[in-house]
Amino acid sequence: MMGDFCDIFTAAMSSSHPPPFKKAVATRYIMAAAQNPLLERSQQMMECTMQLALSSEDKLVVELSWNVFDAWSANYDHFESFFSIKKISTLLQNVFQNPANVVAMIAKVLERTKSTSNHCYEDLCSTCARNIAGFVEHNPRYDALSKLCVLIHAFPEVLPKDERLSYFCMSLIKSISQFKPPGRPIDVIDYIATVPRVFSPLLVNSWKIGGYNLCHLCLETVFELISAPINEDRTVSLALGAVINIFPGALMESSIEEIAHDTLVSDNTLLNTLRHMINWLAWPNIKIISSWTNYFLDCLDMAERYDLLDRIAMESVPKLVDRLKSRNMRKSNFEVLEFLLKRYQHSEIPFHAILEKVSAIYSSVVTESTAEGKEFLSRFSELLRFLVRLHRRPADSYEPILKLIGTEAVSDDIFESFRALAWMKKRIVQKSCSVLMAKKSFAEKTGLQNDHNTCFLNSVIQAFYMCDNLVEQLLTTKFPRNAVTLTSVQLLFAFLRFSKRSSINCDWFEKEATPSSFIRGNQEDASELFNHLVDLLMEQEKLLPSEHFIFEGFYGSQNCISRCLSCGNEVSRRIPYAELSLHFKNGAALERTTASASKVSSSENSDDARCLLLEDMLSHYFEKEQLEGDCRYSCENCQSDQNGEKFVLMSETPKFLRITLNRFTYSDLVSCKIMTEVNIPRTVVLPLQREDDQSIDVFCLFAVIVHCGRNTNSGHYYCIARHPRIFDWTMVTELDVSTLDRNTDFFVDRWLKFDDETISNSSFDELSSRLGRTPYILLYSKVTDGIFSSSETGLCNLEARVPPDVMKEVETDNQKYLMEIESRNRLFSTRDVKPSKSNRWNNDDDDDGGPQPSNKFDEIPRMVY
Repeated sequence: MMGDFCDIFTAAMSSSHPPPFKKAVATRYIMAAAQNPLLERSQQMMECTMQLALSSEDKLVVELSWNVFDAWSANYDHFESFFSIKKISTLLQNVFQNPANVVAMIAKVLERTKSTSNHCYEDLCSTCARNIAGFVEHNPRYDALSKLCVLIHAFPEVLPKDERLSYFCMSLIKSISQFKPPGRPIDVIDYIATVPRVFSPLLVNSWKIGGYNLCHLCLETVFELISAPINEDRTVSLALGAVINIFPGALMESSIEEIAHDTLVSDNTLLNTLRHMINWLAWPNIKIISSWTNYFLDCLDMAERYDLLDRIAMESVPKLVDRLKSRNMRKSNFEVLEFLLKRYQHSEIPFHAILEKVSAIYSSVVTESTAEGKEFLSRFSELLRFLVRLHRRPADSYEPILKLIGTEAVSDDIFESFRALAWMKKRIVQKSCSVLMAKKSFAEKTGLQNDHNTCFLNSVIQAFYMCDNLVEQLLTTKFPRNAVTLTSVQLLFAFLRFSKRSSINCDWFEKEATPSSFIRGNQEDASELFNHLVDLLMEQEKLLPSEHFIFEGFYGSQNCISRCLSCGNEVSRRIPYAELSLHFKNGAALERTTASASKVSSSENSDDARCLLLEDMLSHYFEKEQLEGDCRYSCENCQSDQNGEKFVLMSETPKFLRITLNRFTYSDLVSCKIMTEVNIPRTVVLPLQREDDQSIDVFCLFAVIVHCGRNTNSGHYYCIARHPRIFDWTMVTELDVSTLDRNTDFFVDRWLKFDDETISNSSFDELSSRLGRTPYILLYSKVTDGIFSSSETGLCNLEARVPPDVMKEVETDNQKYLMEIESRNRLFSTRDVKPSKSNRWNNDDDDDGGPQPSNKFDEIPRMVY
């Protein structure tokens, strides 16, 4: 009889009877549930209605079955006995027609058990955590997985742990890539808003638990998906692009650089990746993807993969132009379109492909009557004027668009600045001279030549150059003519960033940047040079109306306090500082305090245990100095000399903290070097005292200038550095000082060694003192004030923001360099000689090319490479 009771309901719901009949049957069954049925009948009805709710394709049947299920599961004892651990496992492991209802049922189970039985709730959560990744993999549907994300937010205990978390995240990314948008327009709007809002926080939270390795593994999964060919049977959903925005910018940039320069990665693989990224730009109001796409294209240019750039430009430009009519897609698509057309200058085909669409775009934007639309039309018109002038044709060829943009020609300055961005100027030379062209380092960094003991200068420049945000501001600011040193630094950094040469010579900059007391050809003190250069730049920065990035970047302030121990009177002086100069106590090592000794873990070797900690030297810097005997304090309040004390309190810290270890001492005018090893932490915490407010600033190491030798007048300097790019923003946004360790690392752990012309891989371990090589100048970057927020766009579109006259000098030298290579190639062709390492043409020292500074530097010798 009980079986018949369930069968009747199933037959009624599956029949062809009209909806009123089915609703009437459901109502009768709901009424029956209120009459305290037996446990067996309740379980059978719950099973029956659950199967219908999960498997039926009829929406009305699903709704009615769900209502009846709610009625029969109202008795908690019956409900709890029905939903056993085995039942939950079955629900998650099987594939149903309506997986969203599976999630809803599990949510109902967890909600009820959490409030009544902690033991049962924990067992159910553990079961879900074991099976939830498989459910995600086999149900790649937006409705089900969006509800699952909400469930995990409400019941975080169901999130998988350990290796299951990796499987879960990869399955989630793969399932998101298979999403299909809803059919109704109103549902599409909700879909567009919900995907990034629901799935992004879940992935970020998972990365907090799994750490950097899990985040990197997820990005590998994304690249694996988008590197596959696009076809009708398999397409990557646009929804994945909306979620991709959450990946840390530093991780994305380093991954893009790596795959663009990897010769084992085929052009077809890279082409598929870029196609998917450009397809993602069709997602309304998507951010960051356009910047990463442009950065990808730039890296391919650096890797000289011109055939690939050809193909992507030809097929992408028409697609990008079509999207400009949509207000929600316009910004991101125009950023990539502008980037492509400004660089793809050797052929007019992509430009001519968009001509017939320009009128429709203008009409669409004009009807919007928005400030954003007017700004777009201004930029679009400027781009079109440049392309019209670049690809000269009879006047009537461009007559339709000239009526829209006007006949006013683009200015010479703008035209030349855009011309300097071209990719293909070196196409012919690159194909004919690939053997002879000196390659830049694998890290796309430019070295600095050392012709007469300039390693002290080279190391300071390379360390300065790794201050990413500061360098970006230096490169993109228009300086007045009388700011000579600022302009010189800007030009030098532009060559380091955009030169095609493997190394440059900065003799001309040496004259501008070094103190008059320095003697050309002598080895000088890198710390003295760094101080002089920063002071010089800060003085010239005062000529600018509003910019203070040098001062904010390198200068802090401290309160020097003198206190009378007799009357307690204090005198405080606020003093700016550009470096912390740390001394070695008694010319050797400091006694290690118990607190600082505990910072060195027991796992460190015996050499580390005997060396001095940087924290000890910082503590010594802030120690109170006793003013006694001949050095007593002259107290204005007491009107006499009294015993006193003097100490320092930090009030403001710079964005880039420079610490110098005072290793050099002088005895009888002879320079000696303190060789004591200093154990350098990755992270440093400085206490701040502002009036009655106490706080801290956290800094992370990103550059070290190392000195080899026994005194300041001999030896050699080199720099070990990395870009201060946050790899996990949650470490900053949710910073807990109590959990900080001296080895906590906030930045991507990719170190480079800058040794004059040579740039190579390095590591943090190379900073230990040995064989006379001692860290001398340390650069730490502040991580507690959000100065890295521009990392997503800092490297992208940088050329377009550099002043045109600066880019023109770099581009002129690049052209000269390519002509030199072409000339050498012709010479080898006539001699029929194969270039070899022993041939003088491969010796960088014999390269007589180089950039000539502009007229304002006519008195300075040209750079020689």
